[in-house]
Amino acid sequence: MSGLPGTSGPLNILGAGRAGTSLARAAASAGLPVRIASSRPPTAMRLHLAQYAPRATAVAAEEIAQDGGEQPIVVLMVPQEDLDSVDPDWLDGCLLVDATNRWAEEPLPGWLQSGLDAGRSSSSVVAARFSGATVVKALNHVSHWDLDTAGRSPGPVRRGLGVASDSEEAAAAVGQLACDLGFTPVLLPGLAAGRALEPDGPVFNRPMSAPELARLTGGTVVQD
Repeated sequence: MSGLPGTSGPLNILGAGRAGTSLARAAASAGLPVRIASSRPPTAMRLHLAQYAPRATAVAAEEIAQDGGEQPIVVLMVPQEDLDSVDPDWLDGCLLVDATNRWAEEPLPGWLQSGLDAGRSSSSVVAARFSGATVVKALNHVSHWDLDTAGRSPGPVRRGLGVASDSEEAAAAVGQLACDLGFTPVLLPGLAAGRALEPDGPVFNRPMSAPELARLTGGTVVQD
């Protein structure tokens, strides 16, 4: 794929629930090394990962961004209502893929709710909270039921995956990750545009081609 730099180091996932382990399986199937962390210590995750993400390596949450090259990629898959449990210092210097979603019935941390009430996109608020990281919104609009299979579905048309960031370099890196997982990336015009990928947006949990996703989000398809 032209124009997108390759990624180095493992894919790091913070959150070992259904979404996190689904992504871990997808990445492992694509040949990517995977590290995963949760609120539990690595030893307590052994049986869980053996069943749901057997090729992922368990690490402590505070170490999730400590192995992965100059700017490790960390995918944030902690439920938004639990984001107060994530220390911003853990994520300093990383490329943070915000794959979280907001659900109206879930009580949110005060800082997140205040930002949403002010009309900001959830990822813009997350970026302010984790200011030491470079934030990209991606991977949240594909259901965890589909995440570990959608990128490998047979057929000539690959599913589109939205990528939104204020950093062109970070968006390019996550676009390459999308390609590695078997999707066609669609680059949205800035982090705030990631609102279109949220649960009340036009593409959430809707399988579609990259051109259709681009049409509905104002994004640009990155061609192979």
